Amino acid sequence: MIRDDGPGILFTPVKTMKEAKGFVPVDLCLPLNKAKVLHSASEASVAAGKAVTVLTYLHGVKEANMVIQEIQEEGYDIDLIELRSLKPLDIPGIKESLSRTHKIAILDESTHSGGVGATVSAMVSEQCFDLLDAPVRRLCMDDAPVPYAASMEVNVVKRGSDLVKAVYELVTKKV
Repeated sequence: MIRDDGPGILFTPVKTMKEAKGFVPVDLCLPLNKAKVLHSASEASVAAGKAVTVLTYLHGVKEANMVIQEIQEEGYDIDLIELRSLKPLDIPGIKESLSRTHKIAILDESTHSGGVGATVSAMVSEQCFDLLDAPVRRLCMDDAPVPYAASMEVNVVKRGSDLVKAVYELVTKKV
């Protein structure tokens, strides 16, 4: 976007800007169509059918990273994939993970209807259906306004604890 003379829009929440870490050289142009694998499930978990692919972005990355150890302590594991671009979506990268885990959860801060997770879920269902052993599990907000008060927002926006529960339900088929 910086190297393009045309207009561009970057959406990023302030809470993730304050936590951003890392360095990208100015002369390096990262590919827009590639998601980043932040954590790969162990081969033992994959072989036992106890691994789940988790797709997320922005604040969901922090939430998912915070619960990886808890998920592993329960005997499960995840392929954690950060969606760095939603259009184009890295379907080949998602397929690669799904060919190992065969289960997927989308941790998303948008609403149930018309949100990012709805679009990603539809694309995964359409293009990766033969790799799925369970329905796509979406962890997103209900179709209601988000309260301004932080104490009330906690009850609306999905968190890492919701991801732990979803991984358990996907693996044990108790959805």
